[in-house]
Amino acid sequence: MIKLSPLRSIPVEEYLLTRIAFSPDGSRIAIGHKRFRTLDAETGAFLRDFSYPEFIGQLRFSPDGRFIAAANVADNHPATAGNLTVFDADSGAVHFAHLSSRPVEACAFAAQEGPMVAWNVARVESVADQPAVVGEIARRQLDPLRELPPLSLRQHEVRALAGSPEGFTCFARQSLGEAITVEQANLIFRKFRLLGLDTRGNVLRDFDLGIGAGVSALSPDGKLLAVEMVDFKNNERHVSLIDTETGVEANLLALEANTLPVLEFSQDSDYFLCMKEDAEASFNTLRIWSTADLRLVGEAQLDLSYHAMTSCLAHSVLAFLGNGKLELFAIE
Repeated sequence: MIKLSPLRSIPVEEYLLTRIAFSPDGSRIAIGHKRFRTLDAETGAFLRDFSYPEFIGQLRFSPDGRFIAAANVADNHPATAGNLTVFDADSGAVHFAHLSSRPVEACAFAAQEGPMVAWNVARVESVADQPAVVGEIARRQLDPLRELPPLSLRQHEVRALAGSPEGFTCFARQSLGEAITVEQANLIFRKFRLLGLDTRGNVLRDFDLGIGAGVSALSPDGKLLAVEMVDFKNNERHVSLIDTETGVEANLLALEANTLPVLEFSQDSDYFLCMKEDAEASFNTLRIWSTADLRLVGEAQLDLSYHAMTSCLAHSVLAFLGNGKLELFAIE
Protein backbone atom coordinates (compact mmCIF):
# COMPACT_ATOMS: atom_id res chain seq x y z
CA MET A 1 0.00 0.00 0.00
CA ILE A 2 1.02 3.60 -0.55
CA LYS A 3 -0.03 6.30 1.89
CA LEU A 4 -1.75 9.45 0.65
CA SER A 5 -1.67 12.35 3.10
CA PRO A 6 -4.24 15.13 2.49
CA LEU A 7 -2.69 18.49 1.64
CA ARG A 8 -5.70 20.69 0.88
CA SER A 9 -9.28 20.60 -0.37
CA ILE A 10 -10.46 23.33 -2.76
CA PRO A 11 -14.20 23.80 -3.46
CA VAL A 12 -14.72 24.02 -7.24
CA GLU A 13 -17.50 23.87 -9.79
CA GLU A 14 -17.05 20.48 -11.44
CA TYR A 15 -18.81 18.27 -13.95
CA LEU A 16 -17.96 14.91 -15.48
CA LEU A 17 -16.34 16.86 -18.32
CA THR A 18 -14.13 18.94 -16.03
CA ARG A 19 -10.43 18.46 -16.80
CA ILE A 20 -7.42 19.03 -14.55
CA ALA A 21 -3.69 19.25 -15.25
CA PHE A 22 -0.59 19.99 -13.17
CA SER A 23 2.11 22.32 -14.43
CA PRO A 24 5.46 20.50 -14.76
CA ASP A 25 6.89 22.19 -11.66
CA GLY A 26 3.80 21.35 -9.60
CA SER A 27 3.11 24.99 -8.72
CA ARG A 28 -0.16 25.38 -10.67
CA ILE A 29 -3.24 23.35 -11.52
CA ALA A 30 -5.40 24.10 -14.57
CA ILE A 31 -9.07 23.17 -14.15
CA GLY A 32 -12.23 23.66 -16.20
CA HIS A 33 -14.81 22.22 -18.58
CA LYS A 34 -15.23 25.22 -20.93
CA ARG A 35 -13.62 28.41 -19.72
CA PHE A 36 -10.82 27.17 -17.46
CA ARG A 37 -8.58 28.71 -14.84
CA THR A 38 -5.31 28.12 -13.06
CA LEU A 39 -4.97 27.82 -9.28
CA ASP A 40 -1.95 28.02 -7.02
CA ALA A 41 -1.31 24.43 -5.97
CA GLU A 42 0.15 25.51 -2.64
CA THR A 43 -2.68 27.77 -1.47
CA GLY A 44 -5.59 27.09 -3.83
CA ALA A 45 -5.70 30.79 -4.74
CA PHE A 46 -7.07 31.82 -8.14
CA LEU A 47 -4.36 32.83 -10.63
CA ARG A 48 -5.74 33.31 -14.15
CA ASP A 49 -8.85 32.82 -16.31
CA PHE A 50 -8.56 31.38 -19.84
CA SER A 51 -11.30 31.97 -22.39
CA TYR A 52 -12.20 28.77 -24.27
CA PRO A 53 -15.65 28.33 -25.90
CA GLU A 54 -15.92 24.53 -26.23
CA PHE A 55 -16.20 21.56 -23.89
CA ILE A 56 -12.63 20.52 -23.14
CA GLY A 57 -11.43 17.06 -24.13
CA GLN A 58 -7.75 17.61 -23.36
CA LEU A 59 -5.93 20.13 -21.20
CA ARG A 60 -2.12 20.03 -21.35
CA PHE A 61 0.83 22.09 -20.15
CA SER A 62 3.91 22.28 -22.36
CA PRO A 63 6.97 20.52 -20.88
CA ASP A 64 8.51 23.87 -19.92
CA GLY A 65 5.25 25.14 -18.41
CA ARG A 66 5.10 28.21 -20.66
CA PHE A 67 2.00 27.19 -22.60
CA ILE A 68 -1.35 25.47 -22.01
CA ALA A 69 -3.20 23.72 -24.84
CA ALA A 70 -6.94 23.02 -24.80
CA ALA A 71 -8.65 20.74 -27.33
CA ASN A 72 -12.39 20.15 -27.48
CA VAL A 73 -14.30 16.95 -26.76
CA ALA A 74 -13.86 14.35 -29.49
CA ASP A 75 -17.47 13.29 -29.88
CA ASN A 76 -17.02 12.30 -33.55
CA HIS A 77 -20.18 14.15 -34.55
CA PRO A 78 -19.74 15.69 -38.01
CA ALA A 79 -21.53 18.88 -36.97
CA THR A 80 -19.14 19.53 -34.07
CA ALA A 81 -16.32 21.87 -35.00
CA GLY A 82 -12.77 21.42 -33.75
CA ASN A 83 -10.90 23.92 -31.63
CA LEU A 84 -7.29 23.73 -30.51
CA THR A 85 -6.11 26.83 -28.64
CA VAL A 86 -2.66 27.35 -27.13
CA PHE A 87 -2.45 29.96 -24.36
CA ASP A 88 0.41 31.72 -22.65
CA ALA A 89 0.30 30.11 -19.21
CA ASP A 90 1.31 33.26 -17.33
CA SER A 91 -0.78 35.94 -19.05
CA GLY A 92 -3.74 33.89 -20.29
CA ALA A 93 -3.34 35.43 -23.76
CA VAL A 94 -4.09 33.28 -26.82
CA HIS A 95 -0.81 32.29 -28.46
CA PHE A 96 -2.60 30.80 -31.46
CA ALA A 97 -5.86 29.01 -32.27
CA HIS A 98 -6.80 26.40 -34.87
CA LEU A 99 -10.42 25.89 -35.93
CA SER A 100 -11.57 22.97 -38.06
CA SER A 101 -14.77 21.35 -39.28
CA ARG A 102 -14.16 18.22 -37.16
CA PRO A 103 -13.15 17.76 -33.51
CA VAL A 104 -9.48 17.85 -32.56
CA GLU A 105 -9.23 14.35 -31.10
CA ALA A 106 -5.58 14.45 -30.09
CA CYS A 107 -2.87 16.98 -29.37
CA ALA A 108 0.64 16.77 -27.96
CA PHE A 109 3.66 18.93 -27.25
CA ALA A 110 6.96 17.88 -28.79
CA ALA A 111 10.51 19.19 -29.01
CA GLN A 112 11.30 18.82 -32.71
CA GLU A 113 12.69 21.99 -34.31
CA GLY A 114 12.10 23.81 -31.03
CA PRO A 115 9.00 23.75 -28.76
CA MET A 116 6.09 22.53 -30.86
CA VAL A 117 2.45 21.48 -30.60
CA ALA A 118 0.94 18.88 -32.92
CA TRP A 119 -2.66 17.80 -33.45
CA ASN A 120 -4.86 15.76 -35.77
CA VAL A 121 -6.67 17.31 -38.71
CA ALA A 122 -9.23 15.36 -40.71
CA ARG A 123 -11.84 15.65 -43.42
CA VAL A 124 -14.37 13.12 -44.67
CA GLU A 125 -14.29 11.77 -48.22
CA SER A 126 -16.04 8.89 -49.96
CA VAL A 127 -13.69 5.97 -50.54
CA ALA A 128 -14.96 2.65 -51.97
CA ASP A 129 -18.54 3.80 -51.29
CA GLN A 130 -17.74 4.32 -47.62
CA PRO A 131 -17.26 7.62 -45.80
CA ALA A 132 -13.56 7.68 -44.93
CA VAL A 133 -11.43 10.03 -42.91
CA VAL A 134 -8.48 11.59 -44.69
CA GLY A 135 -6.18 12.56 -41.88
CA GLU A 136 -2.96 14.41 -41.21
CA ILE A 137 -0.98 15.69 -38.27
CA ALA A 138 -0.65 19.47 -38.21
CA ARG A 139 2.32 21.06 -36.45
CA ARG A 140 3.08 24.54 -35.19
CA GLN A 141 6.37 25.73 -33.74
CA LEU A 142 5.68 27.86 -30.69
CA ASP A 143 8.72 30.08 -30.24
CA PRO A 144 8.99 31.72 -32.69
CA LEU A 145 5.47 30.94 -33.87
CA ARG A 146 5.46 29.39 -37.33
CA GLU A 147 3.62 26.66 -39.16
CA LEU A 148 5.44 23.42 -40.03
CA PRO A 149 4.55 21.05 -42.90
CA PRO A 150 1.76 18.62 -41.96
CA LEU A 151 2.31 14.86 -41.90
CA SER A 152 -0.06 12.72 -43.95
CA LEU A 153 -1.94 9.94 -42.14
CA ARG A 154 -4.57 8.91 -44.64
CA GLN A 155 -7.46 6.62 -43.68
CA HIS A 156 -6.82 6.86 -39.95
CA GLU A 157 -8.66 8.63 -37.14
CA VAL A 158 -6.08 9.66 -34.56
CA ARG A 159 -7.24 8.98 -30.99
CA ALA A 160 -4.00 9.75 -29.11
CA LEU A 161 -0.75 11.43 -30.09
CA ALA A 162 2.67 11.84 -28.48
CA GLY A 163 6.08 13.04 -29.55
CA SER A 164 8.79 10.39 -29.71
CA PRO A 165 12.58 10.39 -30.21
CA GLU A 166 12.02 9.55 -33.89
CA GLY A 167 8.95 11.66 -34.58
CA PHE A 168 5.48 10.75 -33.34
CA THR A 169 3.52 7.87 -31.85
CA CYS A 170 -0.15 7.60 -32.88
CA PHE A 171 -2.97 5.49 -31.50
CA ALA A 172 -5.49 5.46 -34.34
CA ARG A 173 -8.53 3.72 -35.74
CA GLN A 174 -8.85 2.82 -39.41
CA SER A 175 -11.43 4.95 -41.18
CA LEU A 176 -12.24 2.16 -43.67
CA GLY A 177 -13.60 -1.01 -42.11
CA GLU A 178 -13.70 -4.68 -43.03
CA ALA A 179 -17.12 -6.16 -43.80
CA ILE A 180 -17.81 -9.40 -41.87
CA THR A 181 -21.01 -11.45 -41.75
CA VAL A 182 -22.00 -12.40 -38.21
CA GLU A 183 -25.21 -14.41 -37.69
CA GLN A 184 -26.46 -13.34 -41.13
CA ALA A 185 -25.82 -9.68 -40.37
CA ASN A 186 -23.30 -7.67 -42.38
CA LEU A 187 -21.12 -5.76 -39.92
CA ILE A 188 -18.21 -3.42 -40.56
CA PHE A 189 -15.29 -3.60 -38.16
CA ARG A 190 -12.59 -0.93 -38.01
CA LYS A 191 -9.34 -1.95 -36.40
CA PHE A 192 -7.23 0.09 -34.03
CA ARG A 193 -3.57 0.54 -34.89
CA LEU A 194 -0.45 1.74 -33.11
CA LEU A 195 1.77 3.71 -35.47
CA GLY A 196 5.30 5.06 -35.21
CA LEU A 197 6.15 7.93 -37.57
CA ASP A 198 9.37 9.77 -38.34
CA THR A 199 9.55 13.56 -38.63
CA ARG A 200 8.57 13.35 -42.32
CA GLY A 201 5.49 11.22 -41.66
CA ASN A 202 6.98 7.92 -42.90
CA VAL A 203 5.50 4.93 -41.07
CA LEU A 204 8.24 3.19 -39.10
CA ARG A 205 6.03 0.73 -37.21
CA ASP A 206 2.42 -0.38 -37.58
CA PHE A 207 0.84 -2.73 -35.03
CA ASP A 208 -2.64 -4.20 -35.38
CA LEU A 209 -4.51 -3.95 -32.06
CA GLY A 210 -7.77 -5.48 -33.28
CA ILE A 211 -11.22 -3.96 -32.81
CA GLY A 212 -11.53 -4.06 -29.03
CA ALA A 213 -9.74 -0.95 -27.80
CA GLY A 214 -11.25 1.79 -25.67
CA VAL A 215 -9.98 4.35 -23.15
CA SER A 216 -6.32 5.13 -23.81
CA ALA A 217 -3.31 7.25 -22.85
CA LEU A 218 0.14 7.62 -24.39
CA SER A 219 3.20 8.28 -22.26
CA PRO A 220 4.68 11.75 -22.84
CA ASP A 221 7.79 10.21 -24.42
CA GLY A 222 5.65 8.15 -26.82
CA LYS A 223 7.16 4.83 -25.75
CA LEU A 224 4.12 3.26 -24.06
CA LEU A 225 0.40 3.04 -24.79
CA ALA A 226 -1.99 2.33 -21.92
CA VAL A 227 -5.31 1.11 -23.27
CA GLU A 228 -8.51 -0.61 -22.26
CA MET A 229 -8.64 -3.84 -24.32
CA VAL A 230 -11.70 -6.02 -24.85
CA ASP A 231 -11.44 -9.78 -25.37
CA PHE A 232 -14.75 -10.49 -27.11
CA LYS A 233 -14.12 -14.24 -27.28
CA ASN A 234 -13.81 -14.59 -23.51
CA ASN A 235 -16.01 -11.59 -22.65
CA GLU A 236 -13.22 -9.94 -20.67
CA ARG A 237 -11.75 -6.45 -20.39
CA HIS A 238 -8.39 -5.39 -19.04
CA VAL A 239 -5.93 -2.50 -18.92
CA SER A 240 -2.83 -3.20 -20.99
CA LEU A 241 0.50 -1.48 -21.45
CA ILE A 242 1.90 -1.81 -24.97
CA ASP A 243 5.50 -1.09 -25.92
CA THR A 244 5.16 1.20 -28.95
CA GLU A 245 8.53 0.12 -30.39
CA THR A 246 7.99 -3.65 -30.21
CA GLY A 247 4.21 -4.07 -29.96
CA VAL A 248 4.65 -6.30 -26.90
CA GLU A 249 1.56 -6.16 -24.69
CA ALA A 250 1.37 -6.69 -20.94
CA ASN A 251 -2.02 -7.10 -19.25
CA LEU A 252 -1.85 -5.24 -15.94
CA LEU A 253 -5.35 -5.16 -14.55
CA ALA A 254 -8.68 -6.86 -15.14
CA LEU A 255 -11.73 -4.62 -15.56
CA GLU A 256 -15.16 -5.53 -14.31
CA ALA A 257 -18.34 -4.75 -16.23
CA ASN A 258 -19.58 -1.15 -16.10
CA THR A 259 -16.26 0.28 -14.88
CA LEU A 260 -14.14 2.75 -16.81
CA PRO A 261 -10.52 3.29 -15.81
CA VAL A 262 -8.80 6.68 -15.51
CA LEU A 263 -5.33 6.35 -17.04
CA GLU A 264 -2.37 8.68 -16.51
CA PHE A 265 1.40 8.69 -16.98
CA SER A 266 3.79 10.72 -14.89
CA GLN A 267 5.25 13.70 -16.73
CA ASP A 268 8.64 11.97 -17.03
CA SER A 269 6.96 8.73 -18.26
CA ASP A 270 8.60 6.75 -15.44
CA TYR A 271 5.29 5.75 -13.83
CA PHE A 272 1.85 4.67 -14.96
CA LEU A 273 -1.22 5.36 -12.81
CA CYS A 274 -4.67 3.79 -13.07
CA MET A 275 -7.75 4.60 -10.99
CA LYS A 276 -10.85 2.43 -11.20
CA GLU A 277 -13.93 1.63 -9.16
CA ASP A 278 -13.66 -1.46 -7.01
CA ALA A 279 -16.51 -3.74 -8.03
CA GLU A 280 -16.96 -5.28 -4.58
CA ALA A 281 -16.64 -2.18 -2.41
CA SER A 282 -17.66 1.46 -2.40
CA PHE A 283 -14.30 3.03 -3.25
CA ASN A 284 -11.88 3.66 -6.10
CA THR A 285 -8.53 1.93 -6.17
CA LEU A 286 -5.43 3.77 -7.36
CA ARG A 287 -2.50 1.68 -8.58
CA ILE A 288 0.95 2.93 -9.62
CA TRP A 289 3.43 0.92 -11.69
CA SER A 290 7.03 1.58 -12.64
CA THR A 291 7.18 1.66 -16.46
CA ALA A 292 10.80 0.43 -16.54
CA ASP A 293 9.98 -3.04 -15.20
CA LEU A 294 6.15 -2.99 -14.77
CA ARG A 295 6.62 -3.44 -11.03
CA LEU A 296 3.56 -2.49 -9.00
CA VAL A 297 4.86 0.31 -6.76
CA GLY A 298 1.74 0.39 -4.62
CA GLU A 299 -1.97 1.06 -4.36
CA ALA A 300 -4.38 3.12 -2.29
CA GLN A 301 -8.12 3.35 -1.69
CA LEU A 302 -9.85 6.59 -2.66
CA ASP A 303 -13.27 8.21 -2.44
CA LEU A 304 -15.71 6.75 -4.97
CA SER A 305 -16.76 10.24 -6.13
CA TYR A 306 -13.42 10.95 -7.84
CA HIS A 307 -13.69 10.86 -11.63
CA ALA A 308 -10.51 12.67 -12.76
CA MET A 309 -6.92 12.84 -11.57
CA THR A 310 -3.61 14.46 -12.39
CA SER A 311 -0.15 13.94 -10.96
CA CYS A 312 3.17 15.64 -10.41
CA LEU A 313 5.17 12.71 -9.09
CA ALA A 314 8.44 14.65 -9.32
CA HIS A 315 7.04 16.55 -6.33
CA SER A 316 5.13 13.53 -4.91
CA VAL A 317 1.73 15.20 -5.36
CA LEU A 318 -1.57 13.84 -6.70
CA ALA A 319 -4.82 15.73 -7.33
CA PHE A 320 -8.32 14.23 -7.62
CA LEU A 321 -11.60 15.80 -8.68
CA GLY A 322 -15.08 14.89 -7.51
CA ASN A 323 -18.05 15.83 -5.35
CA GLY A 324 -17.44 19.54 -5.96
CA LYS A 325 -13.88 19.46 -4.62
CA LEU A 326 -10.34 19.45 -5.95
CA GLU A 327 -8.30 17.53 -3.40
CA LEU A 328 -4.52 17.32 -3.25
CA PHE A 329 -2.52 14.57 -1.59
CA ALA A 330 1.14 13.97 -0.86
CA ILE A 331 2.52 10.48 -1.54
CA GLU A 332 4.44 9.05 1.39
